[in-house]
Amino acid sequence: MRGKNITTDVVLGSGKQNTKAIAAALENGGEIGAAMLCVDIEIGGYKDWFLPSKAELNLMYRNLALKNLGSFKGELYWSSSQANNYEAWRQDFEDGEQSSNYKDYSRSVRAIRQF
Repeated sequence: MRGKNITTDVVLGSGKQNTKAIAAALENGGEIGAAMLCVDIEIGGYKDWFLPSKAELNLMYRNLALKNLGSFKGELYWSSSQANNYEAWRQDFEDGEQSSNYKDYSRSVRAIRQF
């Protein structure tokens, strides 16, 4: 939700709460975004998916993608960590770079369960 300040964190273990905060703001604004995709998805009978935080996404890059595990594409993936009112953190799964982008840019999403 570009232009809206949503309080989130970047640390391990914060993705689930970040996603809840973003999803609530999106629902109130009648919008759909990466967090809503994770909240609404059901895979393997599980409905407790969320968008990883900046640190969780980096851990996935280092421990999975670099070992060719997890079927990650060399693309940019959104985290649930907001950088400011207009940007959120994302990670490049080709080179590991983390930086912020405008929230309305199209990026890949990797839903995860409890980290």
